[in-house]
Amino acid sequence: MTALTSSSGHADHGPHPPRPRPGHQVVAWHPPMRLEARPRILRWTCECRARVYYLVVGGGRAHVRRTDRQTGAAHETARMRYAEAERLWHEILLGQAA
Repeated sequence: MTALTSSSGHADHGPHPPRPRPGHQVVAWHPPMRLEARPRILRWTCECRARVYYLVVGGGRAHVRRTDRQTGAAHETARMRYAEAERLWHEILLGQAA
């Protein structure tokens, strides 16, 4: 089992997800749907990387958003229960999903 560690630093500095491991779960990414009136970002990865992930909640559901800082393209997972989104978030941080 791999331990999660957070990076120290200023507020915009989050964890650095590793490269996906062999046999990782392939996540279905969709264009942004903007279904929530007031989405709230709970967690994010470090913005020093080209790809940034966000754990977003709103409207009683949660999802993960992925943004490519080089192209500005954003994609999201389907909406799911918070527990499922949090599990996916941890898998991304461990390189078990991408």
